[in-house]
Amino acid sequence: MNTKFDDLVRSLEPAALEELRRSVAAELGGRREQTAIQMEHIHPKMTAEAREEAAREIARVLRGEDAHV
Repeated sequence: MNTKFDDLVRSLEPAALEELRRSVAAELGGRREQTAIQMEHIHPKMTAEAREEAAREIARVLRGEDAHV
């Protein structure tokens, strides 16, 4: 991490640090929801390739990884 950022985080009071943690977690959760594949994107007429891509996307989201956009 950046040294200035490390110093800032270390200087935070426990309550402020916890609030920062909650804010970051909420932001990450929101980003995952925006980029995650939706169930309505999966349907019976999908090609095998499209189903495989959907399966990879679902696995990526379950692992908590960011999209490669």
